[in-house]
Amino acid sequence: MQRVFVYGTLKKGQPNHHLISGGIESGDCRVEGVGVTEAKYPLIVTTRYNVPFLLDAPNARNAMNVEGEVYNVNDKMMDILDDLEAHPTFYTRSQIPIIFQDKSEKMWCYLMKNFRQDVLQLPMYSKYDFKARGTYVGPADRPPGKEEAMAYRAEIKENVS
Repeated sequence: MQRVFVYGTLKKGQPNHHLISGGIESGDCRVEGVGVTEAKYPLIVTTRYNVPFLLDAPNARNAMNVEGEVYNVNDKMMDILDDLEAHPTFYTRSQIPIIFQDKSEKMWCYLMKNFRQDVLQLPMYSKYDFKARGTYVGPADRPPGKEEAMAYRAEIKENVS
């Protein structure tokens, strides 16, 4: 089992939490508690689908310590999360220091690398809640097709091919 820090749609009460709760029911995942990034990161909500992104730009201007949830997951659950986050082609799963139970511990977290620099000008948040950040459109509700997926990815990523 390994710890993962989630900050967006996988948190309790958010649109993709059903994946986590399914893992809890099957024994593939266990709730650990609340954590916060040790470094300040830009947490933004952008694209036509109002997706939360934690940019791999620690201590960037206007960045904040980001609050999220900590789960202990097995390899099966990590594969499910990797699929949702399109790791490693879209998000990248990286280990970053999280303050958890008054200690710093490296945990897995899905970061956006190779992002467009202009997104650093967007509003940044310390925590995500889809009710306060625009209507999130999940993968199942997005138009199908590679062209649509590439257009969406180009809204956040540099050099989409």
